[in-house]
Amino acid sequence: MAHAGVEQYRELEGAGGIGFNKLAHLITIGIVIIAELIYVQKFAVGKGNIILLPLLYAFVLGAICNPSVNPLAARWVRPTVGNSLSQVILIAVLPLGAKLATLLGPQIKAIIAAGPVLVFHEIGNVATSLVAMPVAVLLFRMGREAVGATFSIDREPNIAVISERYGLRSLEGMGTLSVYAIGTMFGTIFFSLLVPLVFSWDVFSNKALGIACGVGSGSMMAACAATLTAILPAHKDELFALAAASNLLTSATGVIFGMYVALPFANGLYKVLSKLRQPRQAEAAKIHESDIEVVKTEEPKLGVAGFVSNMLMAGAIIVLSHVMGPKKELVMVAPGVALMLGICLSGYFLNRYLPFKISTLIWISIAGVLASLPGLPGADLRNQWFSQVDALSCATLVLAYAGLALTKQEVTIFKRDGWRLMIVAMLVFGGTFLGSALVSDLLFALLGTH
Repeated sequence: MAHAGVEQYRELEGAGGIGFNKLAHLITIGIVIIAELIYVQKFAVGKGNIILLPLLYAFVLGAICNPSVNPLAARWVRPTVGNSLSQVILIAVLPLGAKLATLLGPQIKAIIAAGPVLVFHEIGNVATSLVAMPVAVLLFRMGREAVGATFSIDREPNIAVISERYGLRSLEGMGTLSVYAIGTMFGTIFFSLLVPLVFSWDVFSNKALGIACGVGSGSMMAACAATLTAILPAHKDELFALAAASNLLTSATGVIFGMYVALPFANGLYKVLSKLRQPRQAEAAKIHESDIEVVKTEEPKLGVAGFVSNMLMAGAIIVLSHVMGPKKELVMVAPGVALMLGICLSGYFLNRYLPFKISTLIWISIAGVLASLPGLPGADLRNQWFSQVDALSCATLVLAYAGLALTKQEVTIFKRDGWRLMIVAMLVFGGTFLGSALVSDLLFALLGTH
């Protein structure tokens, strides 16, 4: 419903526009091999650690190979590679969604116990504005673009809210699109570095940090949860399951929360702050027509053949990641990956052919939970196969594509808006995570389920 506001400002790529990009897949295979060979690296810094994951290397290497980011890459990579991969990313993220869904079944008791926290943790996201807007308005003297930039983490559901209320050509729309572009470029890296720092403070519980990873972005959640589980490997399944459940609920409720809680709060805060220090009108931001092009579709628009071929390639690269990184045997990984691909295909066909439309990722989440619920016929064997699939290896593929898929428009927005919006965006991401963790811990304490 709310996404209609976004759709009127962008053209969805049709099924005939994109097929199977052989060069992009070959580059991605090379990137994944290099990233997995480097694998996880830890560096002690004071009381904490900096943890570098394969998904970070994959994103950086993808950006280096992207002519929109690195002009030298244009000698051997087409400048339109980012546009051609916008749909492939949506397909590549589905196996990760399936893997995370299969963690929910075995952890269903822990998820039910944390149910109220999972539902209400998003209240903490008002800290997004509390942390970021004073800097945007008082220090950088931003105008109404500060509302769009700081009311949320600014992913697709949040863009829909701003689009419906103000239009993407407004100043509020400019702020939202800027943070969206910066999040696409640097969000995963930021969360991978933030989590070890926050963990070293020893302020929040492990479960609260896991829930806080569900920020409403698949790639950012994956980077956040993967980093957290690298610190706490003994709690990997529970923390990934909490992050996945939190992310799913955040994505589902993002429009409602943004429209009726976060945006009114941001508007009220802006009114107060703008009276303390007026923005410099001479430097008011301007929305550019090309900015709207950074908003990507949320559903794969390829035909059946294009979807299946790209999905099979994603599965093959995921298997390769396991063999190169965690050094798992092919026969151990292949059954679980095959089951995950089956879950993805079932979700795609349900979305495509049923008369009522539910997100493909929602269908995949439902199928993944049902396939992994203990007590159902064959559940023990399926869960044994699923357990051999590493969520981190699934995420590496997604970030490799993400680096390659950065578009010229996203790079242009980043260059134009400069370091001020970069700082504001980082405060937005940090406020979202910390506010959610704080509210989660408070709710755990009130419920006595810490």
